[in-house]
Amino acid sequence: MSSERRLIDALRRSMGPAPLTIYQGIVVSVDGTTCTCRFGRVEIEGVRLRASLTERDRQMLVVPKIGSAVVVGSLSGDLSELVVLQVDEVESIVFNGGHLGGLINIEELVSRLNAIIDAFNGHTHTIAPAGLTVEGNTNVVPVTVPAVSKKAEHIKAEEMEDKTILH
Repeated sequence: MSSERRLIDALRRSMGPAPLTIYQGIVVSVDGTTCTCRFGRVEIEGVRLRASLTERDRQMLVVPKIGSAVVVGSLSGDLSELVVLQVDEVESIVFNGGHLGGLINIEELVSRLNAIIDAFNGHTHTIAPAGLTVEGNTNVVPVTVPAVSKKAEHIKAEEMEDKTILH
């Protein structure tokens, strides 16, 4: 560690915790877990999008939309260690590394599942003449196999939906 860095660290320790400083800026660009924000005419790169710099799968990453307003806090009392605290518009949110894919659009899923259930409940087969042989006897008339006797029930969104996370 350089002597200048040791001096800066010693001064910070002697002054106690840094005062809380909050800024409002506009997102200019996003690069992974950091972004560049404009504060007036000044642009600052490397503004964190997460609370820490560590890489773990159990983190949440809120990526602001470029051009949207953000509230940024300073971890050092100056402009050297900034972190996004709040965003106006979200480009994406990634939970736990995003390994499970996207959230489900519940109404679309329920609609498609219910269409499959309706098709299943109303499905029958017609077997063509001479298409069915039972113990040496060949059928000479078409045979219609009836629909299922126990119908499947429709699905309701509220039975499947977790409303603690909405999108």
